[in-house]
Amino acid sequence: MILYSVIISSIAVMLIPVGFDFTNISAQNPFYTTITSYVITNLQNNFLPEEAELLPMSFLAPLEVYVFVSLILGVIISLPVISYELYRFINPALYVHEKKAIYQFVASFFGLFVFGFVLGYFLILPASMRMLFLFTQLLDLPPIYEFATFFSLVGFTLLLCGLLFTFPTYIVLLVKAGIVKVNSLTKNRRYLYGGLIVAIAILDPEPGLLTEAMVFIPLVILTEISIAISKRIERDRDAREQPDDSKASS
Repeated sequence: MILYSVIISSIAVMLIPVGFDFTNISAQNPFYTTITSYVITNLQNNFLPEEAELLPMSFLAPLEVYVFVSLILGVIISLPVISYELYRFINPALYVHEKKAIYQFVASFFGLFVFGFVLGYFLILPASMRMLFLFTQLLDLPPIYEFATFFSLVGFTLLLCGLLFTFPTYIVLLVKAGIVKVNSLTKNRRYLYGGLIVAIAILDPEPGLLTEAMVFIPLVILTEISIAISKRIERDRDAREQPDDSKASS
C-alpha cells in the first residue's frame, strides 16, 4: 500500500502542471512547468548562493534529480498512508478504544513531520548551506557544485528533518501497545537522548553545534511531552486493569 501510494504520488507530481498557461509550449519547447520542476527551481533559488553555480556532471544527472525530487515529494504526499500503515502494524496489540485513536496518531505524525520539515527548510538547511559555502571560500575554491549532489543533500536533509521529528509519536504508540514502559524511558533518558545526538550528528550534512542544537532542543521538548502523555496513557490502562486483577484474585 505504501509503495503504491509513493509511486502514484511521484508520477502525479512529475506530470501535473503548476498552472494552465500553455502558451509558451511549441514544437521546439514541448515542456511545461510541473510540480517537480517548480520545486527544483525553488530549491535552487532559495538555497544556492548567488555566486555559486551548478553543473551536471553527466547526461543523466538532470533526469536523476527530477526522479529523486519526485520521489521525495511522493513520500511527503503519502505520509498519511505511511502513518496509517504504521498504526495498523501495532494495531493488534492495542485495546479497542485505543484503536479508535488512529486519526489522532495520523494527525500527530503528519503535523510533527511538517514541523520538522519547515524547521529544516527555514533554519537548519540554510545554516548548513552557509557553513558549507564558507568552507569553499576559506579554501579559495571556485563555487561550482555538482548538480545531483546539491539536490540529494537538500532533499535528504529536509526529508530526514521531517522524519526525525516524528520520533515522539513512536514513543506514544509503543507505550499504548505495552511494548515499552514509561518507567524504562525515564530511567534511560541519558541513553535515549545520547542516541538522538548520535543520530543527528550522523544525519546532519554539516556537523556544526548550531544546526545540531536547532534539531536537538525542539526534539527533546517534544519527546518530554510524549513521555508525559505516555504516563497518562499507562496510568489509565493500569486503572482499568486493576479491577480485573482483583476479580481474578477473589
